[in-house]
Amino acid sequence: MQIRIGFGRSRRPGPTQDNRSIKETTLRTFLASVSLATITLLASFQASAAFTVKIFADPVDTGTDVEFGDQIGEFTSDLIGFTSDNLVTSDPGWPLADRTFGAEVTGYFNTAVEGLYPLYLGSDDGAYLFVNGALVISRPGNQSYGESQADASLMEGSTPFRIVYFNGPCCGSQLTIAADDRVTITSAPIPEPGTYALMAGGLAVLAAGARRRRQREIG
Repeated sequence: MQIRIGFGRSRRPGPTQDNRSIKETTLRTFLASVSLATITLLASFQASAAFTVKIFADPVDTGTDVEFGDQIGEFTSDLIGFTSDNLVTSDPGWPLADRTFGAEVTGYFNTAVEGLYPLYLGSDDGAYLFVNGALVISRPGNQSYGESQADASLMEGSTPFRIVYFNGPCCGSQLTIAADDRVTITSAPIPEPGTYALMAGGLAVLAAGARRRRQREIG
């Protein structure tokens, strides 16, 4: 009997149905994870609605600004609109009106188009609104609640603002800020649409690279 022994290169078996199913399931799971990561990352760039309000002792109205003593409190609020009398306050962090105190709030005016926009500042007693560092609305001195309006130049996108306020001890305390419907008031700048597109593009590249590596490992 003649026995023939042959040496050759073995062939790698093709993917079975089970392997293909595993591959497809893994790919779907991976893409779902990337989508969730994209949503989570983009959401983290959304401007927070909570404004930080700092409370100070010994405020001094200079006629163009308010100088503060020591900070004595701090709280957050979804809106800039506070009021109190000698017994009740609209927010636990906002002092009663029978106390002398000052307050500072910062944030951003967000617009789609650069231009002049009407802004409204209300106060009892005094308050000042600074937009991009410039004094725009001045309400000096002890006074009952009233509202002042001025047009301010706002950039396309986000323009920073600062409000300073003081209350002389009396029967009422109040602070409000408003703008027209073309302006959104937030505590942090809103990223421009290009930022989201850049982030999404970067995540897509990472996802494609990881998908190719996963396919090589499974296949």
